[in-house]
Amino acid sequence: MTREEHADYVRWLKSLPRRKDHFRMPCPECSATRSNPKDPSFSVHITREGGWAKCFHCDFAIAWNEDEMWKREQKQQDRKRQKQQKDASQHHNTSQHHDAAPQQRNTAQHHGTAPQYHNTSQHHDAASQQRNTSQHHDAASQHRNTAQRKPHIPLQPPVHYICPVINKNKQIMNGEMMEYMVGRRGIPMDVLTRMKIEERLEFLPQTGKEEACICFPYLEDGVMKNMKFRDAAKHFKMVKGAELIPWNIDAIKGKEKCYITEGEIDALSLIAAGLEEVVSVPNGAGGANLQWLDRFVESHFDDKTEIILAMDTDKRGVELRDELVRRLGMDRCKVVAWGEGCKDANEYLLKYDLPRLRQQVEQAAEIPLEGVFCPMDEWDTLMDIYYNGMPEGADTGLENLDRLIKFERGFVLTVTGVPGSGKSEFVDEIAMRLLLRHDWKVGYFSPENTPLAYHYRKLIRRVVGKRFEHKGMPLPEAGQAIRYLAQSVFSIMPKEDFSVESVLRIAAQLVSRKGVKVLVVDPFNRFEHQIPDWETETQYISRIFDEFSNFAVKHKVLLILVAHPTKLRREPGSKRWPVPTLYDINGSAAFFNKTDYGMVIDRNDELGQVLVRVAKVRFDHLGGPGDAFFAFSTYNGRYTPTEERTLDHNPPEPKWEHTNFLTEKLKPEQQGLGFNEGE
Repeated sequence: MTREEHADYVRWLKSLPRRKDHFRMPCPECSATRSNPKDPSFSVHITREGGWAKCFHCDFAIAWNEDEMWKREQKQQDRKRQKQQKDASQHHNTSQHHDAAPQQRNTAQHHGTAPQYHNTSQHHDAASQQRNTSQHHDAASQHRNTAQRKPHIPLQPPVHYICPVINKNKQIMNGEMMEYMVGRRGIPMDVLTRMKIEERLEFLPQTGKEEACICFPYLEDGVMKNMKFRDAAKHFKMVKGAELIPWNIDAIKGKEKCYITEGEIDALSLIAAGLEEVVSVPNGAGGANLQWLDRFVESHFDDKTEIILAMDTDKRGVELRDELVRRLGMDRCKVVAWGEGCKDANEYLLKYDLPRLRQQVEQAAEIPLEGVFCPMDEWDTLMDIYYNGMPEGADTGLENLDRLIKFERGFVLTVTGVPGSGKSEFVDEIAMRLLLRHDWKVGYFSPENTPLAYHYRKLIRRVVGKRFEHKGMPLPEAGQAIRYLAQSVFSIMPKEDFSVESVLRIAAQLVSRKGVKVLVVDPFNRFEHQIPDWETETQYISRIFDEFSNFAVKHKVLLILVAHPTKLRREPGSKRWPVPTLYDINGSAAFFNKTDYGMVIDRNDELGQVLVRVAKVRFDHLGGPGDAFFAFSTYNGRYTPTEERTLDHNPPEPKWEHTNFLTEKLKPEQQGLGFNEGE
């Protein structure tokens, strides 16, 4: 099949009425030659990424994505070739068997005697052995075929995006939106023409009707990847199922310097001022997780020596600016200040003129010198605290724990407990809840949680709420969880060594490339510690803890450190270990003195409860010391809040939670439905 034929089939499939995600119909290839042309042998599957279809009579198959199509055809050809080789091998063996029989008879006739076996028992043994061998090969073949039929879920399957199809009949020449862009936004017509900006009629869900929209094409290597439609009221939508990429990304490839704005109109203002190497984020300040940036960091941003951030000065714009600085590096980023009465580049253009706009952008200030600060450097934060109060921190959704502690990035949480108390399990609970509730991606350095598949199994059952097995968890839910965690959870296993330097170096790359916001080190004693001769163990641990704290502050991550206590003595007359403190951690008092958060985990099997003791919270607005009690579910690995259980007080059983946390989390993204743009 040629690519043109493939494109025709895809267009035909997309034009079909989509009654549901999976339906069957007559095959377009073989239905005309069959005795029953209405037989629905053609199975069509529609997915968010595209779709595929196959006929189970003639094996004709088609996929939305060309690469997927060629892979399917290659697999089909490989299967046919393997079958032909197998049939040829069987035919060859059968021919040899038939040729050997006449040869044996001829030899016997030549000697004038019938073929005889000198030992009849040997003959039966040989026949029996041959039958057993044949049965063994049949069983092995059947086992292989069964194994091949098991469904396979790739850890990180390819994502297929649709290409926008634009109806040119709805194009408007020199309509009201073009006049709006020139007259009210100050963008010259020659810039609009050069950047392929057009006006079209497009249905917007916010208004429920077709509106005159300005259209911004999203191109990569000259190929349209997406399109944004925006009306004068700032309602907009993008093509559903198309890839989110930065607008005007081709303009910065291979350049030493680039500019980043919060919207396309701000980017057009800079282009009109003569600054060509400019891109815009695709969804305004609403895309704080910057997943659209992941694919372009290495190819388009790593080679930049200077990155100018021309963001809005409102709260969401400042948050976007800070996240870009964190991802792209403080040492090469500069920030544009718009001054009193202007919040973005276009407002500055309208208030002044193009030369003043260019001058203001070129005067972008460097990020304040690292290690030297003054109150003016924290002006925005101080004003936010002044008007809105101290930030509450990130909660976990566990009510009894949230009353004691809230989490902020840039801090270190130290967790301890005797062996077998469930330290790693509760750390996983915190990490997954921060991921699901706040989109804090997680990086793990956890050599004790190997093989990695065993650890991922625990995380999957925790987020889905069911056992990770085919009897307890449906395959679609398992695949959904695997694909979600493949984009959000990353394990660090350095090849060279397990030194602190190697792990933190890879963790810094995860922050830049993947946007990781939580780093789990579990446990501290699995590092390959190299204590210099001139340092004591206490001095060394204190210095390493400083490195952890500095890493958390520099990269704006929550660093969770699991550390084992020193050997404790059992309580007299008791089989239980005493509940340790942070001062009991092996090696140094720095684990208590220098940590921002401190937590102790203690499991009481006799009472069937887990004690989580918050031992330290550095800032009182984020919580304070106290105890929280939980029940642990061996079914899905979740912790459920409960009352304290004692020998004299036996509270009712907790209400176990088995809901799938991903059901609400992974609803279809709203980018294709349209929402107000904060610009």
